[in-house]
Amino acid sequence: MDGKFDKKRPMLFYQQFADIIRDQINRNRYKPGEYIPSERQLSKEFKLNRMTVRKGLAMLVEEGLLQPFRGRGTFVTGYPAAGKGAAKPAKSRDIGYVFIKDFNFPLSKNPYYTEILEGAEAEASKLDYKFFLMSVDYDESKLRELASRIISDKIGGAVFVGRLDEKVEEIITSLAKRKIPVVVIDRYVPYNGVGAVLTDNAKGAYDAVKYLASLGHREIGFITGPKSNQAVQERIDGFEKAAGELKLKVKAEHTAESDLHIHGGYLAMKKILGTRRHPTAVFAINDEAAIGAMRAIHEKGLKVPKDISLVGFDDIEWASHTMPGLTTIKIYKKEIGAAAVKKLTEQIEDKAALPVKNVMPVKLILRESCANA
Repeated sequence: MDGKFDKKRPMLFYQQFADIIRDQINRNRYKPGEYIPSERQLSKEFKLNRMTVRKGLAMLVEEGLLQPFRGRGTFVTGYPAAGKGAAKPAKSRDIGYVFIKDFNFPLSKNPYYTEILEGAEAEASKLDYKFFLMSVDYDESKLRELASRIISDKIGGAVFVGRLDEKVEEIITSLAKRKIPVVVIDRYVPYNGVGAVLTDNAKGAYDAVKYLASLGHREIGFITGPKSNQAVQERIDGFEKAAGELKLKVKAEHTAESDLHIHGGYLAMKKILGTRRHPTAVFAINDEAAIGAMRAIHEKGLKVPKDISLVGFDDIEWASHTMPGLTTIKIYKKEIGAAAVKKLTEQIEDKAALPVKNVMPVKLILRESCANA
């Protein structure tokens, strides 16, 4: 197409504009993974008002040729979504385990996700599906490449774990719009085509605080994590609910944020210990943060649990090997991985009419890191 608009054509200008951009994508003027010009630039180039341009682009987003990134622009996927009446693609028995690196920590340094991977891989083998690990840096261009790869490689579906936020949600939603089955672990994505396997994080945090209170602790410190992480926010909610119901003293100086890893927990605990009077107990957002906190406590010349009781969350393998053993909230990680793959394969095989969310239970595991106040 030559980019000119024909008033005699029985099509509105925004539809003609969409045809032109679609043709330019097919001719590789705009390639998959590349950004197209802004609405303002396109409006100027085609001498159209911005509302007309916006409506035309919206058509192409609906088709799956384009994917907007909030506040950053719109890029080309190059692959149309399966619309009404479209032929169903052959069901692929290839599924991806997509790990979005959390603060660029590799999977080998994430024992939580490693255990989930083991469960997912075992379930995929049991169901006779090929299983591919797709580890991706948290980077805008890498995420766009990931979406294009999943579509072009005709992968049957994908399980997403790791650093999941609104930016990653956009990628997940774009895949679901193309009828590619997706299941997300530890985050609920409010889109009909996306399944979720979640943990009862709020209850776990509530139970941890209630246990510490039962030992007589009234001043409890809290090592938190980034609130953009849905699981972290749920644990914060559980902590605050228990603290409020039990009328516990939670001082601002006894709360510090970690990056969910050992060194982050160490730094957060050092900050708490730098206050005039330290709390008698600390609840850490996860086991890695708790392990780092334990080191900071020991360096200060204090002992766990004699001076400070400590509770973690996740029950990773390391938790049972600390000195003393770490009291924690157990998450059934291998079961979560297996449930995610089972849910995904049901979507691939059309056994599940609609993706649903599963909430997995938690359990308080008592070891030696807590004592009476």
